[in-house]
Amino acid sequence: MTPQKTKSVPLVQIEVLVPVDVPAGQRARFEQSLARFLFGNERVRPELSGVLAEHGVDFNHLASLAAREPLGVCPSPGAVEFVPSDKLAEVCRRHGIDLTSGGCALMTFTYDAYDGAERPSDALEINIKLPGTTARDIAESAELTEDVATALFGDCRLSERARAYLRTHGVDLETIAAHNRGLLGGDGVPFTSRVSPEIHAYLRDSGFDVDRFGRFDVRQVDESGNDELLPSSWSKTTCC
Repeated sequence: MTPQKTKSVPLVQIEVLVPVDVPAGQRARFEQSLARFLFGNERVRPELSGVLAEHGVDFNHLASLAAREPLGVCPSPGAVEFVPSDKLAEVCRRHGIDLTSGGCALMTFTYDAYDGAERPSDALEINIKLPGTTARDIAESAELTEDVATALFGDCRLSERARAYLRTHGVDLETIAAHNRGLLGGDGVPFTSRVSPEIHAYLRDSGFDVDRFGRFDVRQVDESGNDELLPSSWSKTTCC
């Protein structure tokens, strides 16, 4: 991994505490796949495409509706838009952070976080460092911490546009999924996924079953330092 120095844009540092053992030679691909999972959007799993087609649902169109619709406020095409809650927007305004000026999310992966300690069985734990003194306000509020995670990674729900499309066709997705558990692989398996079936299978074979680690927990919020050298595994332009 090559150290990177970031000075010119607001920096959000995300430390992923990896809860599974990944051989060193496989970590680059694992990290790219896990980053796609974190920043992906919820889509109905293709296992249900045939059943939904029987109800008149165009699965490809449904997938397009599940994609996040850009607000058009970010200066960098293809960037992840950081969409705050009202309270989080107020904190950013108070600390002089322009949410339309662009920024960078820098993700690192820690593989020894649970050495000698119990690993979470159903949640992916992360630590977040935020620009300037915003971290102090946010760290003191569970609500604001959750708002930051949602602004970065979404709310783990199918988009309203996709839900409206299904409602218009008279489709109750939960009922469809309940009647077709065999297609999904059994009880308790989510009917949506953030990644393609190929990445889904790769992560599962690597020990990280996205159906089991479907919750993101922020363990710690600290202040980031834009002048410090960081071992970077993955970075993404953001609008924050």
